[in-house]
Amino acid sequence: MKKILCVEDEAINAFVIKKMLQKKYETTLVYNGLDCLNVIAKQKFDLILMDINLGDDNHNGIELAQQIKTLPNGKNTKFVAITAFALPEDKQKFLDQGFDDYISKPIEETLLDSVLKKLL
Repeated sequence: MKKILCVEDEAINAFVIKKMLQKKYETTLVYNGLDCLNVIAKQKFDLILMDINLGDDNHNGIELAQQIKTLPNGKNTKFVAITAFALPEDKQKFLDQGFDDYISKPIEETLLDSVLKKLL
């Protein structure tokens, strides 16, 4: 079973995403950048769903994804930005920042499934 890490600071959003994923993927949730880095130090994931605005003064999703890619367990990991930024130009902005794909909130389950099938 493929392993997905979801980094999402809003508990309700994280709960909904986990419900969408748990039947098909081994899913781990973390709510901030520090917990994310601690989990990555111990485990490798096939894909990370990364919230951009983490409500964390020390980390945002873009910087965190770039940092993870330099770590041994972060190499070759796919990253999907999950964000409230939903303007047409936002998708390209996140792809240019190194994300493999982008999903705007609220997350639609069919779109999430499609993106995960494509990347995994």
